[in-house]
Amino acid sequence: MVAFGPSTAQAAQAIELSLAQCVALAIENNRSLINARLGRDVSRFALVVAEDEFRPDISLGAAVAYRGGSYFDGSADGSLSPSLTIRLPTGGRISATLDSAFEDVPNGESYATSVRLTQPLLRGGGTEVGMANLRNSRRREEMSILTFQSTVMGIVDSAVTTYRSLVLAQRQAQIAERALARSQDQLEINRLLIQTGRMASRDAVQTEAEIANRELSLTRSKNSLDRSRLRLVDILEFDSDTAVTATDVLEVMAVEPELNESLETAFRRRTDYRRALLGLEITRTGLRIANNGRLWGLDLSASASSNGARGFPDGDSLSESNSYNVGLTLSVPVYGDYTRRQQLLSAQTALAQAEHNLDELRQDIDIEVRNAVRDVDAQLTQVTLAERARQLAEEALDIEREKLNLGLSTNFRVARFEDSLISAQNSEVSTIVNYLNTLTSLDRTLGTTLDRWNIEIEQASQ
Repeated sequence: MVAFGPSTAQAAQAIELSLAQCVALAIENNRSLINARLGRDVSRFALVVAEDEFRPDISLGAAVAYRGGSYFDGSADGSLSPSLTIRLPTGGRISATLDSAFEDVPNGESYATSVRLTQPLLRGGGTEVGMANLRNSRRREEMSILTFQSTVMGIVDSAVTTYRSLVLAQRQAQIAERALARSQDQLEINRLLIQTGRMASRDAVQTEAEIANRELSLTRSKNSLDRSRLRLVDILEFDSDTAVTATDVLEVMAVEPELNESLETAFRRRTDYRRALLGLEITRTGLRIANNGRLWGLDLSASASSNGARGFPDGDSLSESNSYNVGLTLSVPVYGDYTRRQQLLSAQTALAQAEHNLDELRQDIDIEVRNAVRDVDAQLTQVTLAERARQLAEEALDIEREKLNLGLSTNFRVARFEDSLISAQNSEVSTIVNYLNTLTSLDRTLGTTLDRWNIEIEQASQ
């Protein structure tokens, strides 16, 4: 973040920025984006937790105890109990345990080992249900990344349009300054004409009034310029006293977007549409789980165990036994299954709503893209017309000034042509800025803002 301490404030008050530099500083300094990055850390760790679902869970238990007797005659007992649990993508679970006990150490040991497998065959079984949580977690992680990308695009858009507002305010202030200078030059010419007897002294009053109006316009322009500067300073998180100057020149590059290609790009790149597709998949998974939850319960279980004991120091086995077990457990709901039916109804409703919302979003995007493409064409036409209007206003003012010097016009008419020129110049600049902002809006509508500014954002892992 850019910050100016008290000792360097005077040396760092004036900053010249290009548009590219402005975008880079906005991404680096903006507090909203910093908060969004912190949120990404939490979301990223949520996926780590979900990925841990199928990793082995290993635990180790140990205990030791001492039993005292008369005349320091005592014994020690101990136990060691490691265990391993693995959750299967099919919804099943494998667990293995070893219980080893040492009695009257070091005179004897007993142990018991067991391995158990449980696997649902109907309700709760299959990879579709077993991996639903992991798949949905990956989808939510991708949605989080898309949300972060959308936040970045919003910051970039705000920085770009605010920067151009500063450029516009600077140009309008320059137009006002040049208009004031022309009026002051005209007053000097009027005084010369009065001295030579070619103009009455009262005719110069109109020019003096115009100078006052031009000074008023310049004051207003400077006030607007400072407002624009403060808006940009706020986005860039600069000190409020920083005098930011925009250095980019307004250049018009003719762009003619093709409608079908733009629609295809929007449906492929827009973050809100991609989030909606992911959300739809999550609701579909929820419906599959709800349907699965209404099935009968049929679970397969298999286990194997071994128990034994032996003495020390000769190591003779005192006893040992092994056992195996395989079975099926059936659970049939007979009455009162309203909870699962409610879950199914909720999942069906959520899916229908998600599909309707996606259809509505698709239509909204279609309309937005069509409007954005049309606006680009319309604004480009307006730029051409505004440029032509400004050129004609300049020619008209030059002609009227020549006529004034020849005594064929009046200061009032020259002032009116001056007003027309100022209006045409401001209109041209505003039209150019509007056109450039329309291109920026088109990028946002198509979801290509980050590509436009070569900004790379992390991608979701598959």
